[in-house]
Amino acid sequence: MSAPIDVLVVGAGPAGLAAAIRIRQQLAATGRDASVVVIDKAPRPGHHCLSGAAFEPACLDELVPGWRDDRRFMEHVIPVERDEMYFLFGSRAIQLPPLVVPRPMNHLGDVTISLSRLVAFLAGKAERAGVEIYSGYSARTLLVEDGRVVGVGLGEVGLDAHGGDKSNHRTAEEIRARVTILADGTHGVISTQLRDRFGAGRHPQVYSLGIKAVVQYADENAFGTNRVLHTLGYPNPASVFGGGFMYSMGEKTVAVGLILGLDWKYGDLTPQREFERYRAHPFIADLLRGSVTVATGAKTIPEGGYYSLGRLAVPGALVVGDGAGFVNMEKIKGIHYAIRSGMAAAETVAAGLAAPDGARVPLVGYADRLEARGVLPDLRRARNYRQSFRWGIYPGAPLSMVQRWIPARMGMEPDFEGTRRGARLDRPDPGGMDGATFVSLTGSLHREDEPAHMTVLDPEKCVGCEADYANSCTHFCPGQVYRWDGSKIVLSASNCLHCMTCAVKCPLENIRWLPPEGGEGPRFKQM
Repeated sequence: MSAPIDVLVVGAGPAGLAAAIRIRQQLAATGRDASVVVIDKAPRPGHHCLSGAAFEPACLDELVPGWRDDRRFMEHVIPVERDEMYFLFGSRAIQLPPLVVPRPMNHLGDVTISLSRLVAFLAGKAERAGVEIYSGYSARTLLVEDGRVVGVGLGEVGLDAHGGDKSNHRTAEEIRARVTILADGTHGVISTQLRDRFGAGRHPQVYSLGIKAVVQYADENAFGTNRVLHTLGYPNPASVFGGGFMYSMGEKTVAVGLILGLDWKYGDLTPQREFERYRAHPFIADLLRGSVTVATGAKTIPEGGYYSLGRLAVPGALVVGDGAGFVNMEKIKGIHYAIRSGMAAAETVAAGLAAPDGARVPLVGYADRLEARGVLPDLRRARNYRQSFRWGIYPGAPLSMVQRWIPARMGMEPDFEGTRRGARLDRPDPGGMDGATFVSLTGSLHREDEPAHMTVLDPEKCVGCEADYANSCTHFCPGQVYRWDGSKIVLSASNCLHCMTCAVKCPLENIRWLPPEGGEGPRFKQM
């Protein structure tokens, strides 16, 4: 792929595939042709995609007309018929009356779905539309010439643990394109480089970490079918944003998860252990009775909202989906925004491709299309939602209900600044699934004899971090990548889940994360 192509999409998630499909549709409708290439670091489409996921499916009616006729896919699309919210404290659970639950959090009419399966479905549609999809291609650098994005650079392949060449060594390659669409997901390496180069939002982007498991019941499904349940409170401390969820995923399958805002102050907060604490709550444990965990995963969620959006269109490139920050935490949703932003980008690119061959593709009207598709209006209405909880859940809950009428822009600090020197939770181990088993059920695989794809920039800083912040990386990483051996941080890079937590949470900004060789990382098949 050394020759220039017309459209390069970086990332085969819902946003990137929606963009690729829509471009081919637009070209076909006008009798034109152009090369549309999608690259993705996962071994197969969907294997690095994770979400809850309660989904507003109307966007698929436009993107893939007749999608409901696919019986095999529809087996995994579960209409929501029961929607509940509970507050957990101690060993008790209190159901919140529907009138108290904010309207944007109403999920009746939505569906629950495996994002991994949705992406695999869209990949098939894209290929049939003439899109070229190349899995196992890790983009590491944004290529910019004369102020214009001209493609991406890939990482080297075939290095040993010391950086030497193996027999299969391949030097870093470049993929050049007339226009590039960045759909590389939450805190994507390439979309982050674009923000740094061309301009970030008025607020820093902030994140939560979602920990998720898929469970199956051997006999009776104690949770039930066609049901969505959200919880507030336990086990999250009052100062930590987030909550839990359980979603029906089929007759005998349920998704259960916990979300924690990464601006937490505690150096020793361990999300995977907090997830086990959540599952051990009597109310949740009773709903999980008789189930077996068959898959696990973790992912960050960009939730800064409207004021955290950076440049969405620059010369030669557009940003879509989670890489742009199109998640609305007032709704706890982002998938339909990813698809709608992908379609908006596609229509912008398709219009620009009418320029003569070899000319620069004009990218005009992307923001207007995001407005028309409801992406920016929804984010604007929720512009202070996540910021309302910066002081904790009790002042945040009532404040979040009136945030759209607050004229001032409420501030946020980067997540790494949230960690406070000396702050500890000192919670006992709740038991349940251990960290090693959690990692094994993600299916994550990396070549053991390659250089680590994360780097501790200054190992000496970690010595002081032990006393000040409990070497927080050894706690916050759900993949158990970081371990303190008494004198230094030891990396187990093969455990990495590509969740991006370490890239945003290290209190000393002392970790750099780059994608490893293509085709490595988690194998999410039901997430």
